[in-house]
Amino acid sequence: MKIAIDCRYLGKSGIGRVCEGIIDNIDYTEHSFYLIGNRNKLEKYSQAVIIDDGTDPYSKKGLFKFNKKRINKECDCLIIPNFIIPFGIKIPVHSVMHDLIFLDVRETVNGKIDYFIKKTLLKRCMKKSKTVACVSGFTKSRCIHHFKKYAKKCYVNYNGLSKDIIEYGKNHSCSKKENTIIYVGNVKRHKGLNILLEAFASAEDPTLKLKIIGEREGFLTGLDLNEKDYPNVTFTGRLDNEELFSEIQKAKFLVQPSVYEGFGLPPLEALYLGTQPIISDIEVFREIYSELPVIFFGSVEDLSKKIIFSPDKVDCSDNINLKYNYKQFANNIISHIKTYGVR
Repeated sequence: MKIAIDCRYLGKSGIGRVCEGIIDNIDYTEHSFYLIGNRNKLEKYSQAVIIDDGTDPYSKKGLFKFNKKRINKECDCLIIPNFIIPFGIKIPVHSVMHDLIFLDVRETVNGKIDYFIKKTLLKRCMKKSKTVACVSGFTKSRCIHHFKKYAKKCYVNYNGLSKDIIEYGKNHSCSKKENTIIYVGNVKRHKGLNILLEAFASAEDPTLKLKIIGEREGFLTGLDLNEKDYPNVTFTGRLDNEELFSEIQKAKFLVQPSVYEGFGLPPLEALYLGTQPIISDIEVFREIYSELPVIFFGSVEDLSKKIIFSPDKVDCSDNINLKYNYKQFANNIISHIKTYGVR
């Protein structure tokens, strides 16, 4: 088969990692793969045909100027690591659904027009896709809730860990934890950063520090907080992988206070690197993490008390790799392509 993959998401936070996980773990000897995206980011994948495309997949240009003519002519199907399918694609599409937050949490859209656009694109994805890989059972249930007509297309395909973090974990260890908790993510309200900051401010440990890792610009947007009021809080900005993994590994806890997630990858990365996560008690986290050594919290007060605990020793990398790995993720997609649709 000749399989195209939309790789324009490389470098774009969570979806970029999923895209990287796919193209790092597919078997290039079994099929011919066409990788569409920034040539400089894709040049290491010499086994594949590279189609240079620097458009932003989230933009109007990305929707309409995608190199569809060549893909439609030469390829048997297209893998999209998200729900945004470019217009003009005539070959079968196999997509990845991360969450339905735009439909489930209205605060994440900018008014009625934005809601209508995103709902239309989500519905179009469900309708046009031959198969929809849902990154959790929770996400699959939300797909069925909103788009029952297309429920048979959905299957659960869990996220995994990148090759970079696996290699880092093999080659680095941490002998002593710092009295620091970390948050990895963005400022969107469903991530619960305001919950963490409130809990941290009332924690009864004046030596405890908090590092917030991610894009610094706009971190306090919508939170009505003054950074100067938090002397023990460091906003690191975006870090490269080596720096990020180091911060995770030496932290006392990683805290993920999300009120909504489709999967939630940072706690899995923390566990792999030997750091115990403290995570919100939401449905998807119970699905993914209930059998792993995490700590659930239920309120700001509860979180405030738990972040000053001493963490348990974490050693579960082998168990994680058995269930959550991108080799399995990529193989599941290829298997569904073989079963349900090529040209």
